[in-house]
Amino acid sequence: MKKLNLRDVSQYVEDHIGTFHQKRISSLDTLSLSKVLRRKNPYLFKAKYVLTAEQIVKGLVDAHISSNEETIFGDWLEGLAIFIL
Repeated sequence: MKKLNLRDVSQYVEDHIGTFHQKRISSLDTLSLSKVLRRKNPYLFKAKYVLTAEQIVKGLVDAHISSNEETIFGDWLEGLAIFIL
């Protein structure tokens, strides 16, 4: 196995971290309330005592961002792992 060159890894991260952030922003740009609401159970809001539109929208956006970031970051990290190997 070849020795890991940290400068190369650092350069890879520098060159590709922008893609991670751009995908995060793009995901929010294409987010629509109607699409998100179709994926959610409305009774869950009542069970969680979510009473205002603000609470519903914040909860939906937070959940979307969280799950989406995990996927995007996982893909980015996989690219880094392949680069290192």
